[in-house]
Amino acid sequence: MLRRTLVAVAAAAALAVPAATANAQPPEETVVDDLIVVYPDFENGKSVFINITARDFCDWLDTGPSGPPPAIDEVATRGVTTGKGAIVVGFEAQDLNIEMWDISAVAEPIGPCEDIQDQLDDPDAEPWATGGADMRFKDNDFFYTETRGNAFGDRTKAVVTDQEGNTYSYRNTFRANDQCNAPEDGPPSCLVDNSQLKMR
Repeated sequence: MLRRTLVAVAAAAALAVPAATANAQPPEETVVDDLIVVYPDFENGKSVFINITARDFCDWLDTGPSGPPPAIDEVATRGVTTGKGAIVVGFEAQDLNIEMWDISAVAEPIGPCEDIQDQLDDPDAEPWATGGADMRFKDNDFFYTETRGNAFGDRTKAVVTDQEGNTYSYRNTFRANDQCNAPEDGPPSCLVDNSQLKMR
């Protein structure tokens, strides 16, 4: 199961900075309408959906998918081409919709939809909590040209309210790069992947 699903279909086309250029280019800002983030938070037993609802995401997957995901808000991204052709992409977004669902008691997590399928099958089921999230993302070789070490990651800060009206502060940090040691039987040595969920 992928740790992060970052879908920016339009961003890939709209950041039309030629990857093969010999000279560094100034930053290009593009507003995209299909950027979403989906990941499991194993520390807190939650499946997290940012800028898309779980039902919309899973319905989109069921259809193929043949088009971009139905993101809720547009997000401004910035891209810049380095002298060797790598494209550095990043964004900072405020108050994106966030849903957190309880991961079901399955033997081993399979995927964002499968892990909450029993809840999705109930038309009356709602997320464990919802709220607004501020998020930062950066990838210094977004299209993986291998012209430099690829460091990437994101940071999320959110305030969510559960179905009983309790409010929580939520933080998640994910960071890695492709040049650190990655043993066969464990995660990369440089991987940072941690979360905090505290009642306010």
